[in-house]
Amino acid sequence: MKPVLLLLYCLSSPFAIRAEVIDRIVAVVDGHIITASDMRQQREIRGTLGDKPIEDEAALLQHVIDDYLIETNMTDVTADVTDGEVDAEMRKFGPGSDLPPAKVREAVRLRIRMRKYFDKRWGESIHPTDEDIRRYYENVFVPAAKERGLAAIPTLESVADSVRNNVFQEALNHEINIWLEAIRRKSKIEIFK
Repeated sequence: MKPVLLLLYCLSSPFAIRAEVIDRIVAVVDGHIITASDMRQQREIRGTLGDKPIEDEAALLQHVIDDYLIETNMTDVTADVTDGEVDAEMRKFGPGSDLPPAKVREAVRLRIRMRKYFDKRWGESIHPTDEDIRRYYENVFVPAAKERGLAAIPTLESVADSVRNNVFQEALNHEINIWLEAIRRKSKIEIFK
C-alpha cells in the first residue's frame, strides 16, 4: 500500500507545485505596484482618449509613473472635478474601447484634475510679455513655418493669441517638469526588467 501511495504522490506532485503567472510587476513607486496589465490598460486609455500612441515600453512606463506621482502629490491646491465636466470631456472622444467606462471616466477625471491643479498652482502666475511673444514668433514660429514651406507667413498680429498660448504652455510645462523632477528625486522608484 505504501509503495502505491508513494507512487501517486510522486506523480501528482508536479501538478501540485505548478504555478501560473497572472500578472507581472513592472515597477514599484513608493510602495505602489505597477503591473503589466496596468501598462496595457494605460495604452488602451491613451488610444481611447485620442493621445499619440507610445510604442516604447520604457516611455509608457515613465508616463504611468509620472501620472501616479502627480496624482499623489497634488495636495497643496484643491482641484475638484464635477461629473458634468467629465461628461463633457467624454463626449469629445466617443466610443472606442473595450475598457469598462468607469476606467475611462476615472482617467478623464484625473486629467481634468491635473489640468486644474497645474493652472491653479502655476498658471495664474505665468503672464507672457509682448517681448516673450515676439521672441517666440521670431525664433520658433517663423522658422517652423518656413520649414513647412508656407508661402505666406502670417504676421505676428494675426497669430499673437496662438503664440501667447504656446508661450504660456511652454512656461507651464517648464514649471511642471521642475516640480515633477523634484518629486522623482525624493520618491523610491524600482523598475523591473
